[in-house]
Amino acid sequence: MKPVTFFKYLFILILPSALVSFAGNSIIFIFAALIAISQLKTNYPPNFFKKYLWFSAFIISIILGMTLDLFYNQSFDSRQLTKRLAFVLMPFVICYSTKNHQSLALKMLVYFMSLLSSLLIIIGLIRSWLNKGEIVYGNWDSETTEAFYANDMLLNWGELSYKRIFLFLDMHPSYYAFFSAVVILILLFTSIIKLQKWQRFILLFLHSVMILLISSKAGIISLLIITGIEFFHRKKLKEMFLCVLIFFLIIASALSIPSTRLRLEKAYKINTKDNDTAENSSLGRLVLWNSLNEFSAKELLTGIGINASREKTKNLTGEDKNMHNQFLQSLVSAGIIGLALLSCFILLPVFYSKHIFTYVFIALLFINLLLENMMDRVWGIMIISFFYGLFVFGDQSLFNKNSDQGAI
Repeated sequence: MKPVTFFKYLFILILPSALVSFAGNSIIFIFAALIAISQLKTNYPPNFFKKYLWFSAFIISIILGMTLDLFYNQSFDSRQLTKRLAFVLMPFVICYSTKNHQSLALKMLVYFMSLLSSLLIIIGLIRSWLNKGEIVYGNWDSETTEAFYANDMLLNWGELSYKRIFLFLDMHPSYYAFFSAVVILILLFTSIIKLQKWQRFILLFLHSVMILLISSKAGIISLLIITGIEFFHRKKLKEMFLCVLIFFLIIASALSIPSTRLRLEKAYKINTKDNDTAENSSLGRLVLWNSLNEFSAKELLTGIGINASREKTKNLTGEDKNMHNQFLQSLVSAGIIGLALLSCFILLPVFYSKHIFTYVFIALLFINLLLENMMDRVWGIMIISFFYGLFVFGDQSLFNKNSDQGAI
């Protein structure tokens, strides 16, 4: 098999493999990167290294945080760099890929996510029907669970909650919701997927339902943002009215799905004394964010390192977690310089990919980065580095939208 043919199969599997197997994804990506580098040799496109330098801004902030760890008596943790290797190698992979490879990869993402979400929902519905009337613990504290099941329900909605629906898949709801939101963007703002309107609508409905079921707060906000942008993007009054209707339907659905409503209620009940950070992620985030008050101005200015900042946060809060906010994490790890480098990276596509898809992607990423360290785990690392690679080094015609192909 020719290297370019082998590369094509590896390339289109990069994102799907990240959803099901970290080890498999690592193997696929490393082989794709090795082929790309070996075949490119010195045949790089114009301004590649200038773009690459800016693309490396986030990795530079990570190296800065790793170096600062040494000054605060922490070991040099090379894993912080190796797990983010995609930010180093993805530009080479994208540059070697062709427009056809890139288009196939996006199609594969849409179809794979659609199949996976369909299977998860179907399995969840079957289990929610078979286990109707049974109390399913493990989603919330026992008191909340028993109160939840005290209500008569047609289905066992606990089986459709975010922890139970991923029972057979190692997945975090925030990351899956981001993948689903990106699929919605591809369907709405590009012409890559050729479908009839009713087929497109079914896929949009499928991924919207999945986001609502897994109760991702950033995911629900993303749905509302996408709908709002579609409203301003539409020219016909009928289409604008439909966008408004969908906007309120999303809100009504989020409040009507029992397990989702319960999670949203807990998100806004963060001032009660009996709240437990283990059962309330919003309260847990506030505790972590408020710990910044205990950092000195000098520490926030210069940063104290990745592991040192986590150790200090653990001592202050009792929570052995990252900051659940990528911007605050960069600030405590690498100081103002680290925060500036992260910001440069986030805004980089604006200068190279002037498409509505790109702008909305950045907006959704920004929302997610406010609530999660999206660039610390493989799911986020792969999807962000892949699409940012496309925005900076890929074929920009991928993100053109035919004006005659309405999304709604």
